[in-house]
Amino acid sequence: MPSPRSHSDESRRSAAPAQPAARGSSSERERFRAAIYRVGPNYCVDVPAEASRALAGDPPARHPRVEGLANGHPLRTRLTPRGGGAHRLFLASEVRAAAGVGDGDTVEIEVWPAAPAPAPALPADLASALAALPGGLEAFASLTEAQREGMVALLERARTPETRARYLARVVEEVRRRLEE
Repeated sequence: MPSPRSHSDESRRSAAPAQPAARGSSSERERFRAAIYRVGPNYCVDVPAEASRALAGDPPARHPRVEGLANGHPLRTRLTPRGGGAHRLFLASEVRAAAGVGDGDTVEIEVWPAAPAPAPALPADLASALAALPGGLEAFASLTEAQREGMVALLERARTPETRARYLARVVEEVRRRLEE
């Protein structure tokens, strides 16, 4: 198991950059301390820029999946861009409760890239409709994970066959539009 790199980030308002550490592989664990703050109803910490770069990979993922520890308690989430190539790490209420932290508290974070989530099973009706569209399956596969999941979730929300047929037509039309771009 690789050794963690430490980053100093005691306060999100601090003008001091994170302490640089030796560069290593993207599978390294990143360790830092940060103050918890709110963005709307959500609680988060800023990930130091160097840790963001290491966790996002090359080419950088926009919302990299990570797992790790907050004050020694497990967490699994995605990083959210905050500008300038850096990210925020949102802390769910269960994680904050287990870690015993809240707004304004400093938390010890250790994170590493999570294994990719398995691709959701493609519903049979969507697979058939995409297969009937020249290049449809390939175009759907080239969408981001979030886009694919959103399209499948839309179909799964349908309560009636008629609604599902309308949603299926919308998804196929969106994939067709992307093929023409």
